[in-house]
Amino acid sequence: MFNWRRLFRREEKFDFYLAGGMRGYPDLNHPMFILVTKLLRARGFTVWSPQEHETYVKSSFAECMNRDLNAVINKCHKIAFLPGWRKSLGANAEAFSAFVCGKQAIEVSVIGNKLAGFMGVNLSEYHLPYNRGEHYQFDPHECAADAPGPKSLVGQTDEERASCR
Repeated sequence: MFNWRRLFRREEKFDFYLAGGMRGYPDLNHPMFILVTKLLRARGFTVWSPQEHETYVKSSFAECMNRDLNAVINKCHKIAFLPGWRKSLGANAEAFSAFVCGKQAIEVSVIGNKLAGFMGVNLSEYHLPYNRGEHYQFDPHECAADAPGPKSLVGQTDEERASCR
């Protein structure tokens, strides 16, 4: 029997999806995610933080991105970026997804344990890092605990690139 209530139920939409680097950071950058989530909620916003929804240590990058991009596209009205997000391959994928879905974006500034402010990010003017000639290679199916993060291939010889495969 078809469940009509399930089809028309309203899912909770969050004010912000919180995007930022995890791979290559100590403790997967959880302290920064926790701090900014707490600061945004103290200002009355609802926040979907990937740090609260997944076990990154046991998940591959591909599995995490599948869940995270679904949250960016379907569960949140806007996207908020942590400091340093432009260095993160995942946060860049989230930024692109937010852009194609027409979401508004902000970048959060933190000084110590305090929210220093918000700055609007115009995603229509944002250029993904690969547009500047940077290339990364890694196994997206490795677990986050085993992978230090994407390795830049800029300036490497063909032999050095081949050794990364």
